[in-house]
Amino acid sequence: MSKNALLILNGELNLTKREIDLLLEKKEIDKLIAVDGGANRIKKINILPDLVIGDLDSLTKKNRKYYQSQKIEIIKHPVEKDQTDSELAIDYCLNNNFQKIYLTGALGGRFDQQLANLNLLEYIVELGLEAKIISSHLEIALIKEQQKFINKKGYRLSLIAQTKIVKGLTITGCKYDLDNEDLKRSQTRGISNLIKADKAEVKLENGLLIYTLEKQN
Repeated sequence: MSKNALLILNGELNLTKREIDLLLEKKEIDKLIAVDGGANRIKKINILPDLVIGDLDSLTKKNRKYYQSQKIEIIKHPVEKDQTDSELAIDYCLNNNFQKIYLTGALGGRFDQQLANLNLLEYIVELGLEAKIISSHLEIALIKEQQKFINKKGYRLSLIAQTKIVKGLTITGCKYDLDNEDLKRSQTRGISNLIKADKAEVKLENGLLIYTLEKQN
């Protein structure tokens, strides 16, 4: 059976307590992992993680003592290292047989960290795992071959080439459909499409895409 993890990073936490509780209740999440300062974020909404991991330079002393008192597992890494805390958390998931990784708190905060977190989606795919950045109104993930969007009518869909060129891009079910065209990373053609059908689909022959799917007000 597939095991899924939710990583709480130290950016803006745009999931509510109720939304996280629902993921846990529906068994979509098997383990809740707070990544360093992300442990401060979820403490504010009164959720206990299963694990806190990182160099702990952002975790407050008060919250660290609290988690220790609650017998929460804490894995501490050195401050001087070659990986971000988020990458270390992903490696933990790989080594503990998780197949799908959700990330929240990946956006907002330091801009360099945001860019690094987006590129971690590719790192996760290279490891043979699935990945998705999620918030209340937005999801971000990679498309390697194809992706279907079911019951997302009215959502804004943007496609951004992660590789220098994406070959043979086909889009159906959207305001701006494409048929076997190429998309360059240096251009912005894939931004701000709109899903118009109950089922939309993106296919590509070669390359890698980042998609953003945003719920409209």
